[in-house]
Amino acid sequence: SMAHGKETPRQKMIGMMYLVLTAMLALNVSREVVNAFILVDEGLVTTTENFAVKNAGMYSEFAKQYELNKDKVGDWKDKADEVRKRCDELYDFIYECKAEILKEREEAAIDSVNKAVIWEEVHGRDNMDYSSEVMIARKRGEELKGKIEELREYMLSLIDDKDTYAKTVEALEEILSTDLPKVELEKGNQKKNQTPTWDRAYFDMMPLASVITLLSKMQADVRNAEAEMLEFLLGQIGAGDIPINAVEAVVVADRSLVFPGQEYKAKIILAAYDSTKAPVVELNDGTEIPVEGGKGIYTITSNQQGIKTWGGTITLENNGQITERKFQATYEVGAANATVSATRMNVFFRGIPNPVGITAGGVAESSVQARITSPHSIKRIRPGMYEVRPGAKGDKAVISVYSQDNGTSTLMGRQEFRVEDLPDPVAKITGSKAGQANLSAGALSRLDIVEAEVERFYFEVDFKVTEFVVVALGSGGISGRYPSTSEKFTAEQKDIFRRLRIGQTFTIRDIKAIGPDGKVRQLNPIIVNVI
Repeated sequence: SMAHGKETPRQKMIGMMYLVLTAMLALNVSREVVNAFILVDEGLVTTTENFAVKNAGMYSEFAKQYELNKDKVGDWKDKADEVRKRCDELYDFIYECKAEILKEREEAAIDSVNKAVIWEEVHGRDNMDYSSEVMIARKRGEELKGKIEELREYMLSLIDDKDTYAKTVEALEEILSTDLPKVELEKGNQKKNQTPTWDRAYFDMMPLASVITLLSKMQADVRNAEAEMLEFLLGQIGAGDIPINAVEAVVVADRSLVFPGQEYKAKIILAAYDSTKAPVVELNDGTEIPVEGGKGIYTITSNQQGIKTWGGTITLENNGQITERKFQATYEVGAANATVSATRMNVFFRGIPNPVGITAGGVAESSVQARITSPHSIKRIRPGMYEVRPGAKGDKAVISVYSQDNGTSTLMGRQEFRVEDLPDPVAKITGSKAGQANLSAGALSRLDIVEAEVERFYFEVDFKVTEFVVVALGSGGISGRYPSTSEKFTAEQKDIFRRLRIGQTFTIRDIKAIGPDGKVRQLNPIIVNVI
């Protein structure tokens, strides 16, 4: 429907005429009805021109506001320019549809300079095929529907607060609606089994005059939607303004605790006021400080510890009215300190990751940087927690902690650690301890592997036995050596175990194991008594 709240009585009348004529078409395609569409089309063209003039006025208002205050208006002007571009593109596409429909047999009716239709040159005004060919067969109708939807969705996306601006949202949804017409007109020659679609409802087997007029109506709708959108965008320029009585002086410091030699920096602003206006900021001793983007910038470096208080006055002139506010703030200069604690003890072991907790008092975790002496390495695994992997050489490692701030590094503290090899593990078999085991024949038959275990150590460390030898009495009382090249007992060794009697002994010796540091270690022998 063309009926919309902001339309003039004249526009409403043109809309009503279009609806009446469309209804009459369903009953009777007489020459009079078809010719009457031309009157409606001329009315629509005038309406569209009126919108174009109104819109041009709003664009020039944008340009004027932008010159007065580029920072404040820039974003809204960019959006308005994009709206203009997209509306022009759709408006021109609709004209291209008209031109394509007329091109085949009514070439003379196309005025491409003014992008208009010369009705005197249109002879087949009641022709039903031209528009079906272009809009349905060539799918221009489907394309047009997509473009209208795209414009509608773009415009709605510019309105963040849809509740406050519900009227604008409603107007745009109505003007650029692509719903099926409320009454799907029964056209005598439309196939009964076809599903009604938007493009068929408006363009299939409709007289040329009514289709050209409908496209003109859609062009008017585009300009109407553009006007709605521009009114909304212009209204946004001043929407964020806050009255002068809501102003307070505010100091925003990037930190309130600094270390000796570090810079303290703060911004003094008039909260909720226009940041594009430049105030005058004066300290209590009369010094004027520099102003950037509506904010006074205060910078000082102090080497004396303790709490420092400072303040002054900020003054702003706005349309001849002077606003003045006093301000005061404090910051603390603290001693540089850092805490480095190994989560286990003051030793790092080679071959394994050693966890270390690191914090620096008063420094944001993201600004802390830890370094370690070569050839060792340190890396952050989560906030406040690091992992040290010692190198192969060197019996000590020093961790230094720095605070990183705007490209400058401040040393917060350092700590020294010893670096040691992992302790040797103890060789064990099931049921053994301290290098000795008493095993029954049944327990012997269940033996599977020789294990290497680090006893009473701070970390879980995996050692794996790589080889060992069983020394036992064989047949005829001769002592034999039976090797294994893994942690597992061999079939030959198990065969020996089966022959042993109660009271006999054997030894597991020459046991070698490898740990995470890659070193091969010689382990203790195990003496086994058969019981």
